[in-house]
Amino acid sequence: MGIISRGVGLAALGMVLYDAHYLGKVKSDLYASEKDAASTGYYLNNSMYLDKMSKVQERIRTASFTTELDQNWKRFINEPIGYFKGFFSMLVNHAVPFTLGLGALLAPKGISKFCAGGLGLYGAYQFVKNFFGWGTPPGLDKMT
Repeated sequence: MGIISRGVGLAALGMVLYDAHYLGKVKSDLYASEKDAASTGYYLNNSMYLDKMSKVQERIRTASFTTELDQNWKRFINEPIGYFKGFFSMLVNHAVPFTLGLGALLAPKGISKFCAGGLGLYGAYQFVKNFFGWGTPPGLDKMT
């Protein structure tokens, strides 16, 4: 029975980490794209409006906008930030199966069996909830 509970814990951790990694990849690109868009918009706006009629200032601002369009180092920094935000937010969202999976994998035999049983109940609850649509807010089921 100890091997089964450890296997259940390992499977639960694998599913949670898989989801966390997937969301981390999605948030990585999204976060970096949002930051790039905001930065490019700022430099575009800066290059379009002058407070003085000056050809030198116009060229400086146009050069800063062009440099902003050609850079890629900000994305190199923002992608890992977005990944970790997405990864850890998913770990927080899946705190119950993550904790029970750790307990089933690493705890002593009695606690490991208890955590594996908890994972089974949690998995059954999630299956029934998502398969039958239980737990949807009132009114959303009438929108179809």
